[in-house]
Amino acid sequence: MFGSLLILLVLPFTDLSRIRGSQFRPAMKLAFWFFVVDFLILMWIGSQHPNEPFVTIGQVATAFYFAWFLIIVPAIGIMENTLMDVAKAAPIKKPFPKDYFSFLGKK
Repeated sequence: MFGSLLILLVLPFTDLSRIRGSQFRPAMKLAFWFFVVDFLILMWIGSQHPNEPFVTIGQVATAFYFAWFLIIVPAIGIMENTLMDVAKAAPIKKPFPKDYFSFLGKK
């Protein structure tokens, strides 16, 4: 039970993205809303009696909760850093040379 609270202490170490806010991180925005839905599912499951469909749903939602902190957040950070490095390394295309339209006879 305390694991769900102690896992919050791991988050500063698992967030590997260079950008700290989520404003410019579209993959993190989408994943955040999945996390919010998972939190709501866990709240609903906690209010139900421990019957079979609710137990399975709770186990899957709990696995996603812990995977969020240990797998999803670091994976999104690494993916965003890699994509940012690739975008910076891409060559910048230069505009047309001045004599490109010379075949039209105009200068």
